[in-house]
Amino acid sequence: MKRIPYGISNFQVLRKENYLYVDKTSYIEILDRYAPYQFFIRPRRFGKSLFISTLENYYDINKKDKFQELFGDLYIGKNPTEERNKFLVWKISFAGIDAGHGEEELRNSFNFKVASAAREFLYKYGDILGGNKLSIENMSAEMVVAHISMLSKINNKPVFVLIDEYDNFANELITGGKQSTYESILHGEGFVKVFYKALKDATMDNFNRIFMTGVSPIMLDDLTSGFNITRNYTLDENLNAMMGFTREELSNIMDEVNIKDTELRVKICTDMTTYYNGYKFNKKADSVFNPDMSMYFLDNYLAYNEYPEEMIDNNVKTDYGKVNQLAYNFNDIEALEEIMTKGETSTMLVDRFNIHTMYSVKENFKSLLFYLGMLTIKGQGPLGTVLRVPNYVIKTIYWEQYFQRMNLEYNIQPKDVRIAVNEMRSYGNIEPLAEIIGEILEDLSNRDLMQMDEKHIKMMFLTLFGIDGTYFIQSEAENNKGYVDIMLKRKIQYKDITKFQWIIELKYIKESERNTLEKVKEEGLNQLKGYAKSKVVKEQLGDEGLKKALIIVVGKKDIYTEQL
Repeated sequence: MKRIPYGISNFQVLRKENYLYVDKTSYIEILDRYAPYQFFIRPRRFGKSLFISTLENYYDINKKDKFQELFGDLYIGKNPTEERNKFLVWKISFAGIDAGHGEEELRNSFNFKVASAAREFLYKYGDILGGNKLSIENMSAEMVVAHISMLSKINNKPVFVLIDEYDNFANELITGGKQSTYESILHGEGFVKVFYKALKDATMDNFNRIFMTGVSPIMLDDLTSGFNITRNYTLDENLNAMMGFTREELSNIMDEVNIKDTELRVKICTDMTTYYNGYKFNKKADSVFNPDMSMYFLDNYLAYNEYPEEMIDNNVKTDYGKVNQLAYNFNDIEALEEIMTKGETSTMLVDRFNIHTMYSVKENFKSLLFYLGMLTIKGQGPLGTVLRVPNYVIKTIYWEQYFQRMNLEYNIQPKDVRIAVNEMRSYGNIEPLAEIIGEILEDLSNRDLMQMDEKHIKMMFLTLFGIDGTYFIQSEAENNKGYVDIMLKRKIQYKDITKFQWIIELKYIKESERNTLEKVKEEGLNQLKGYAKSKVVKEQLGDEGLKKALIIVVGKKDIYTEQL
């Protein structure tokens, strides 16, 4: 049985040590037909580094004698292109650059990364490049580029440059509020801009191919005047599944790891779809699974023959939390509220923008969330591209980010939330959770109260349920009686401690409209009765242990709960 390659992004290791490898080599054939200088972004933990390693092994002139061993049974091994094993491959990763200690330290760290990659390059191709090597100690990054370019030109050998995490340090600067440093290194004669200009100059000699990846197009746009040679293939329909797993590939993976039972396969595929699928990078394409999340699940399942207690990988939470902070830096609260309560939004999706237009053009914020993997394409709407939250993992990250804000503003402790939700799970008592919401409302300023509506109340409840994590949460679940505000479903991991499941209807009445309370209550209870009889509730929750609650918030002082 194949081993699960969780966290491994070295193609040669995967191929030699019996790890599972999903064959993505057919995309090499497509890339060979495209423009030679390519830019491609995907969210964090989406297989970018592994794909770059695949390209490195395919094009490396030194790996010619290993081609059959590494690629023989793969698509590209049976259909090799003319450019296989034709290049000196120079791979540079900007992961781990020190962006937190000022511009000078950043420059040194950047130069060190480029020089280290160059040293490895010169060592690897020493026999080919001969005795023309110079010391690259204390060289600036652009001088290193010029040196590599000169050597390849003298020896008449083409170079393929692979750049991984091109924007890693730039994202850290933006997240850390260091906009002045960001602008300094990318504009005028900033050292990052000068490096990419040197790279562009080298394409006029023997730098014949470039493939670069990252998570956002912000920095690319800021580099444009000095590096206007790349084609952005991020939204290309032909490359939608170049990273990520299709449903067919997931089925093949289950074959490889001996998950044979038909009923079990259907259940696993359904649950993985809910948690890890949903990513579309072109309107015409099918959605794909996040590969890292998928490997996390399968690694745990195969080790213990049961679902992991936590379906969401903490490494993913950490990485996406950091990257989502980049988006939160632009502070479009209105857009975030729409996304969290409705699950979708519309925008004119743009393929590039810079740091200035991120602040001045609000719509670009939604495009950024798309590139970061926090939204994905649903389809075309009257106001542009409809973007939606791709899956349950990302929903959870939104809830956790919003809870951090609630915690700062209202000092809500996770332990208190867990105790309150346990009352709901074990005893069918929603009052303690309603009391927490009441405490938040009491702390609201008059200005916040003026903006308060049902949507904000719903955000609070969703966030508290999300931070507890023991229920599977559905919001706006559609049925023939309308939309259930919140549906709380028993999770398989917590089935033994979850006696009750819930449907919850929320209402908000302004203080000035308090006299409508009885009317709103009657309306809400009737809605609840209808939802309880609906097909979706019957199928997903059943009747046993089903609790039905109406919660009405009036102004900032009163919360009324009614249960059927």
